[in-house]
Amino acid sequence: MTNLTILTGRITKDLELKQAGQTQVTNFSLAVDNPFKKDDTSFFDIVAFGKTAELLNNYCGKGSKILIEGNLKQDRFQDKEGNNRSVIRVIANRIEFLDSKGSNQQNGQPQQQRGQAPTGNNPFSNGNGPIDVQDDDLPF
Repeated sequence: MTNLTILTGRITKDLELKQAGQTQVTNFSLAVDNPFKKDDTSFFDIVAFGKTAELLNNYCGKGSKILIEGNLKQDRFQDKEGNNRSVIRVIANRIEFLDSKGSNQQNGQPQQQRGQAPTGNNPFSNGNGPIDVQDDDLPF
């Protein structure tokens, strides 16, 4: 029997890393849009443990778009009134970052731009100028 779930969506709140015994854990909700119906979003409870939880906490935040691969886990319990309840969560086994933590921040701060690293004392850098090669230096 197979129990595999793959979801792509956005994290709904800032993540909080907690210690549970000897391992780290983070719980969060993932908003997943219905591709066939506008304004139809489902919210799934996700649990990540260990290195997965640590990576999520370090590189993702509210609004981050991620892909989760995991399995469904049903927890049964009784509420304060003694009623039997059930909740289904996705236990994350694998994650993919579809954008970075900073790409969704809306605080007006400019994001770090990607570009060429400064050359400094790079012996292979020619300053993007022409290279002087003599015909005698070529082996053909």
